[in-house]
Amino acid sequence: MMTKRVAIQPKVQFITIEDLMPQEHFLRDVYNTINFDFVYDRVKHLYSAVGRPSIDPVIIVKIFLIGYLYDIVSERKLMSEIQVNIAYRWFLGIDLDETVPDHSTLSQLRRRKFNNSRIFEDIFDEIVRNCIEIGFVTGEILITDSTHLRANAANDKRETITVNHEPSEYMRRLDEIAIAEGLINPESKAKEKTAEVTKSTTDPDSGLLNRPGKPTGFHYLNHQTIDGNSGIITDVHVTPGNVNDNVPHAERVKYQVNKYDFKTKAVGGDAGYDSPEIHAEMLKLGIKTYIPEVARQNQYDEQMY
Repeated sequence: MMTKRVAIQPKVQFITIEDLMPQEHFLRDVYNTINFDFVYDRVKHLYSAVGRPSIDPVIIVKIFLIGYLYDIVSERKLMSEIQVNIAYRWFLGIDLDETVPDHSTLSQLRRRKFNNSRIFEDIFDEIVRNCIEIGFVTGEILITDSTHLRANAANDKRETITVNHEPSEYMRRLDEIAIAEGLINPESKAKEKTAEVTKSTTDPDSGLLNRPGKPTGFHYLNHQTIDGNSGIITDVHVTPGNVNDNVPHAERVKYQVNKYDFKTKAVGGDAGYDSPEIHAEMLKLGIKTYIPEVARQNQYDEQMY
């Protein structure tokens, strides 16, 4: 027998958002694992002691986290989703009868209040430290790779400028040792070079990517390192898209070792990380490198300058 449902009439119901939130939900795991109270101390200096009450900064941070976890890049769409999504409301502590913050408020907070702060880096670091404390992350094995991200910049709005390339710290140290040992004359050490570089006029921090097999245009390069045992990300570093993968690698490994007191035994990466500087720096730190070799026909200038 076919049933035809009629329109539901409004009625008073006694129910809480906790009743509607599924017990088996990822955001429950996040809520139970991470204590976000540390955010208050991190942002206290950004708020005045007088004036109108602000939106709870923990709620703002959690909103951005929801956008990242569920790949919602539009702030307008993000707030629209939070308006109707019970799980999001539960995670944020916004009850069913409460109004969610306006998307424009979120944009202004991100651009003005948090733009020049380290709040997002601090949150990332705190979560990594929590993972270390409970044994998820050891840092014994660090694996690095990078991904190109398209910059929000028109390809035709560009200019060509001349930039100076100074010898890397690694090459300077080699020169100092060679000079001290009398292997080369001081005049023979690596010198600063100049090069013509194409820059975006709309997003000058990006870099022009023009490599075989890669998309052409202005990009950023997102370098990420994970803990080899857990797969948890331990470091994120962004450079212009025309920087080679291997350029920041050694410094980022040392940065993590110093910050988290890692006892790193090995690092890994694809052939893009096969550079003399990386092998030499890791050898000095007593860290093994598991990186496939590439042909040495012409070493990239970026590895030396």
